[in-house]
Amino acid sequence: MARRTYDQFCGLARALDIVGERWTLLIVRELMSGPKRYSDLAAALEGIGTSLLASRIRQLEADRVITRRHLPPPIASTVYELTAIGADLADAIMPLALWGARHHTGDGRGPADAFRAEWALAPLAHLLPPETLRDIDAVYEFHIDDSTAHLLIQDATARVAAGPADGHVQVTVHADSSTLAAIAAGRLDITEALESGRIQADGPASSLATLLDLLVHLQPLIQPKNGA
Repeated sequence: MARRTYDQFCGLARALDIVGERWTLLIVRELMSGPKRYSDLAAALEGIGTSLLASRIRQLEADRVITRRHLPPPIASTVYELTAIGADLADAIMPLALWGARHHTGDGRGPADAFRAEWALAPLAHLLPPETLRDIDAVYEFHIDDSTAHLLIQDATARVAAGPADGHVQVTVHADSSTLAAIAAGRLDITEALESGRIQADGPASSLATLLDLLVHLQPLIQPKNGA
């Protein structure tokens, strides 16, 4: 099947020619937290259908957005991961994800809405300025609704991964998706959420202070500007 195109010599139109199909950007979102097997992508994107997922993966490979890598035994599995072009795309779609969080999550999570903690944590990894991460070597584990993910900061780089962390965790955070949506929309301040108990954090005082400082730096980058 020939790819549909807008036939416009415009950066936005060309980008949409490549990633404007349903599910495509969500595949990119899943790979933002690291390499995934086909089965991992299928589980995270419930409803996509196996043939459509395979088609989208093939197209993203052809467009050099993702690549496949074969892991040696004992894992002996094939994983998909973002290329440098794909990582550039991931940075580009973060403002779109924040726009959706700010303006279209106000009603809270619906009963049929899937949710994974790593989706909410992606802004931490992509928006925190490297200078705020210097001299930090830490793992923060987040329990949001019924899902868990962790934020690893090392070498002035932040990375989000699904599931509980392996090994020592400096701070464990408990929150719900409605609270995070309220923070993103500017209806709730992070400090207020902590003081009211809507966000609960456990760990040594110095580690808690470091995490709070990171969140305070992050808040103006996430919330709407000029009261929008």
